[in-house]
Amino acid sequence: MTFKEVVDVLNALLTPVIAGTTVYIAWQQYQVSRLTLKKDLYEKRLRVYQAFMSYLGEIVRDGKVNRNRATQFYAEASEGEFLFDSEVVEKADELYKQSIQLWRLCNQLYPSDGSPGLPVGDERSRIVGEESKLLEWLSNQDSDIRELFRRQMSIQERRFPSLVKSKGSKRKKA
Repeated sequence: MTFKEVVDVLNALLTPVIAGTTVYIAWQQYQVSRLTLKKDLYEKRLRVYQAFMSYLGEIVRDGKVNRNRATQFYAEASEGEFLFDSEVVEKADELYKQSIQLWRLCNQLYPSDGSPGLPVGDERSRIVGEESKLLEWLSNQDSDIRELFRRQMSIQERRFPSLVKSKGSKRKKA
């Protein structure tokens, strides 16, 4: 084989090698973009989860609801409508409605305008009982919310195989 023939063969191979390299680089950029999108989505979902847990923590800690804080929670949680399925949105609605109901009951017992609340008697006892049930319900929501978000945010191999590959792990073919 002469030098000219070798150069001709190399010239013929150069175009496919460049094309293959370009395809490989494009594939890698696609993978990086996918992972970046997943990371950004996870961070936004985490903020919604933190809004839920922070709000519940305040209610449990204080034993009451601040109406302005309830409105703030609802605004923070409303972003979940675009990030999660309807189950999270329904949970935010339920949590907001129950906490506003707790605020109303507390306001009947201890009005925010400083006026005297309900006098001691059957009506006050009924309101205190409802308030206690709502506070207990709200206190028990943390595990439900944690599980709800775990299902939707989990970074497991079945959801994000390229994020959690480990050395020596063999993935099953579907």
